[in-house]
Amino acid sequence: MSKGKQLWPGDDMLAFFRAHIRRETSLDSESTEKLAAALTKAVNRMLVWETPVDIPSIEPAPLPAAESVSNGLERHERAENFNPYLFSALVTLAKHGRDGLMSRLKDIKSADHLRAFAEAQHVPVDAALKRTDEIRKAIVAGVERRLADRKAAAS
Repeated sequence: MSKGKQLWPGDDMLAFFRAHIRRETSLDSESTEKLAAALTKAVNRMLVWETPVDIPSIEPAPLPAAESVSNGLERHERAENFNPYLFSALVTLAKHGRDGLMSRLKDIKSADHLRAFAEAQHVPVDAALKRTDEIRKAIVAGVERRLADRKAAAS
């Protein structure tokens, strides 16, 4: 690879760590997942020069049948550590509009997870807000302000 590839916390970074751990260690599947998740949480972003060949075919460890879900976001929320970088609020708003962003935010059920998402995405949310619907609306309004500021600065 002549040019590095930048990875952000999320599925790509998790797959990268998972592939390296599987290739270089003899850890069981559960330990591999825990270590990959811990590394993904500890790293903000990274520039990768060499990616394991098996990254595209890597799938997350299957959930037990009773816990299987169709939505990857629900799986992330049930995990001990919520991934606030699962998607970019700014990009989602720019590409899919207010309703598209609100739809993605509705997949996040916990007020704590919504607050973590807002903090990670640099969107201010009033601490007095307690209900998830109010927090979602505040996130959308904050992201709209950020997008408007960016457009104004670019003009």
